Amino acid sequence: MSIHDDFPLNRRRFLEAGSALAVTAATRGAAAAAEGGRAASGMKYRRFGATELKVSEIGLGCASGLRSRQLGPYLFNRYREQLPEIVDKLFDLGGNFVATSQSYHDTEEILGRALKGRRQDAIIFTATGKSEPKDVIAACEQSLKHFQTDCIDCYFAHGGWRDGFHEAALKLKQQGKIRFHGMSCHIPAEHRTRVEAGLVDFVFQPYNYMALAKWTEKIDRDGAEELFQLCKEKDVGVIVMKPMTGHYVPSWAKETSDPKVLRLMQELKQFGTKNLYQAFLMWILKNPNVGCTAIGMNTPQDVIEDCEAVGLEFTQLHHRLLEHYAAAVTGDYCRMCETCVPSCPQGIRIPDILRFRMYYRNYGHREDARELYAALPEHQRATACTACGICQQTCPNGLAIVEKLQQAHGLLA
Repeated sequence: MSIHDDFPLNRRRFLEAGSALAVTAATRGAAAAAEGGRAASGMKYRRFGATELKVSEIGLGCASGLRSRQLGPYLFNRYREQLPEIVDKLFDLGGNFVATSQSYHDTEEILGRALKGRRQDAIIFTATGKSEPKDVIAACEQSLKHFQTDCIDCYFAHGGWRDGFHEAALKLKQQGKIRFHGMSCHIPAEHRTRVEAGLVDFVFQPYNYMALAKWTEKIDRDGAEELFQLCKEKDVGVIVMKPMTGHYVPSWAKETSDPKVLRLMQELKQFGTKNLYQAFLMWILKNPNVGCTAIGMNTPQDVIEDCEAVGLEFTQLHHRLLEHYAAAVTGDYCRMCETCVPSCPQGIRIPDILRFRMYYRNYGHREDARELYAALPEHQRATACTACGICQQTCPNGLAIVEKLQQAHGLLA
């Protein structure tokens, strides 16, 4: 596997009463699996909380590879042509779920067409960012049409909890249009509140090697590990996003004047980036409290390599690659822990801005990153920064936040 400078999205740069199809999808993996939860293909399955769904350990995530504007017409059309093969390859290798959101351009329609004839194999996760109950219901109706199905297996509130979503989700369950509901966000504490209150069937949480305690040791509140343990106790399903951290081998990889970056790049040249990507996945799957992880896969070869990771042993090579990766990126990588947010006198949305910067620089999602930045109120943008430096003093990882905010504004404004 090679690193393509001209295409940053290549290889990561990127009811109980209602639906027989959903029930079939929920049990398909278990029926095909041999003893120990492993299919003949090598895929493994895990129980997804009290939903009793048997989810494959990895599935297709659509936040990066399916967003048309940053791929451009040529590459996006090529991806459209490959998507049925990607889905088929994933399911042939034992994968059984896809995860997207209605806000990810026309991903639902594309997946709906790709799943034609394979709906019985699929557990569908999709989301809405709507808040009012009537708008949530209308969005769900639209998603059902996009997916060409009568039931969404796992429907979730995208980017944080909304009471209106919950009200609508309960009604949609009664109508048999969704089976289970949950939420996605970046902050474990926000999930925890809803898990403790018994309001969700599952949570969609970022989790990767850079969330490891030693990289966030100054954070004095519960993180993802504690959230996942609570989910186990409460029998709530856990699906992981951002397994590759969002940084992997992006623009910073060219900065070989940094000896840590140079060391990592030399190792990747020797051993291949595949080993790093698989190491990310194997590290996550070592956690028994994780149900599954959604991964962006842009080619059938990506699917093959990711599915291989399910059955591989986590070796010293994989551990060393992750250690060297973490050393190279730790000064640039925002964990989105939001520790800095209360400290900012101006109320700047620091984690959001640094996330948009990552979308621009590392995902290549330039138009979307600019659009997201423009949507922030002016007083929460980087231009409100007075360079007081308080945020840098509170950051658990010592990021040069002021400098990164200025850089972000230059890229995104």
